[in-house]
Amino acid sequence: MKRTCVDERAEYYHGLAAASCLMLTQIALVGVMLYKRFVLGLPPEAYAEYLWMAGLSVAGYWTIRLYLSGMLPVLSFKKMLAIYIILVAAIAIPTYLIHGWPAKERWYEVLYPFIGVAVICGLYALVAYLGKRRIGRMTSEGDSAE
Repeated sequence: MKRTCVDERAEYYHGLAAASCLMLTQIALVGVMLYKRFVLGLPPEAYAEYLWMAGLSVAGYWTIRLYLSGMLPVLSFKKMLAIYIILVAAIAIPTYLIHGWPAKERWYEVLYPFIGVAVICGLYALVAYLGKRRIGRMTSEGDSAE
């Protein structure tokens, strides 16, 4: 694949502009949520879509940044399992101590901490692996070009 030469300053300013616009958009979303919550006194259901947009935007931005930088360490299965168990315990135990065990018709709620933490750990492992692989390919391409 042929690469075109792009001025590094232009690349830097384009990235800065994109990050600044994203940050301002995220701040505006949080501002709308705070206004609806504390000025208008609306319940969280009235601005749930803004919560999702802000959460997905922040999570997506940091995921892409970490993938592109390849900075996340790829953890072994044992370390990831230990982190999983600790996180599930840190979420489930206080929740059940505060709110108690759910009723029989809502037993599936017991699985939420297990599934949620598994999804987060899985996404972390995927982004870490893909970022490391990307950086490895970039460095091996640089070595073969010389």
